Amino acid sequence: MTSAPDAGPDPAGAWDDLLRAEFARAAHDVTPGPAPVEAVVRAGRARRRRRTVALSVLAVLGVSVAVAAGTALGRDPHPAAGLAAPPVRPATSAFAPTAGPPPQADPRTPSSPSSSPFSSSSSPSSSSLSSGRQIPTPVRTVTAGERVAAAPGWTVWLTAQGKHWEGGEDGLEQFRGVTDGNIDPARPGISYQGEGGFHSGLYYGTRDVGRVELVDTGGRTTAVAALLELPGRPGWGVWYAVTRDGAAAGFRLYDRAGRLLSELPPL
Repeated sequence: MTSAPDAGPDPAGAWDDLLRAEFARAAHDVTPGPAPVEAVVRAGRARRRRRTVALSVLAVLGVSVAVAAGTALGRDPHPAAGLAAPPVRPATSAFAPTAGPPPQADPRTPSSPSSSPFSSSSSPSSSSLSSGRQIPTPVRTVTAGERVAAAPGWTVWLTAQGKHWEGGEDGLEQFRGVTDGNIDPARPGISYQGEGGFHSGLYYGTRDVGRVELVDTGGRTTAVAALLELPGRPGWGVWYAVTRDGAAAGFRLYDRAGRLLSELPPL
């Protein structure tokens, strides 16, 4: 048996070897340059700065949105808060509650250092004249011996025995008793002592004093007196008032309901 004849070298493999040899020779002829490290670093830093700025902007926007939402909730906590409430119809039941009269304050006021010493009214109350009814005068409660500056140069104080006062031209102390038999405490009455423009006196026979008025010869009210009492509502007290002209024609004592209790006719 005879062997096959040799076909010779492979043309394709020879071509590949030739190409590799050419590429190797070309590669040996090329000298590589340095790596662009600085350029790569600069590019990386630029990308990092852009990313940081973008994240900062997003954080600011998020905080702004949260603040705006909180403000809106604080103004209008409920979507229906801005809607008007439906009208409430009044009760038509026969047992519907009705408002009672307002409570009345006790007109008797204790002595206070902050109260004005010259609290007597020199003219009648404008509200009482416009309404046509009398407004009770608050009664100031004082302790025994407590001195009240009733007017410039005049002082008044009360004891269990009666009324004390001093002032005027001579400045002497004077006294008007309630236990010496000069008055009848069982019957409402009023007394008077005066000098110049200062007028004062006793009222007695009532625990419901409302007002002491000074009137002119025509019966018109010219002044309303201030009222003083000792604690416990003893049934008597002191009144005083100041007038500009010094004239006082008559005096009237009323209770809190406006009823005339006693009157001193014009002098």
